Amino acid sequence: MTASEDIVTRTFESESFELLLDDLTREIEFRNYRVTRIYDIDNIFEQPERGIGATITFERYKIVEFCNLGSCAELISQDLRAGVFMPVRFAVYRKAGATDASISFLRPSAFAHRFDSPRLAALANDLERDMTDVLDEMGF
Repeated sequence: MTASEDIVTRTFESESFELLLDDLTREIEFRNYRVTRIYDIDNIFEQPERGIGATITFERYKIVEFCNLGSCAELISQDLRAGVFMPVRFAVYRKAGATDASISFLRPSAFAHRFDSPRLAALANDLERDMTDVLDEMGF
């Protein structure tokens, strides 16, 4: 896996991070996925990053987990180990001082090929298309 190929990132102009997050969760739910958890990492910004001496500089950071139970069951019925990649997630973040925010996700197809299952790959491609569609709709 390589980050430049396997992680999708889109940037959105948004004065309100909360509205962007609300739009994202609405788009996820519109596609029959359930938002299972939103991790709030805002409280750790500007802590020294361990080991390299850099400073984390972000104002907002959320990890949005979501799942469609039917799709999840179908994925793990192809290979029980596939559950290690579930639920899928979006990282939603805004750098310190920025007016735009970014949303990133790991392409499901990046891990699916490791299972050597054409059916699992097809399901991962469907999931990836849904995730991309969510971001495409966010741009309007």
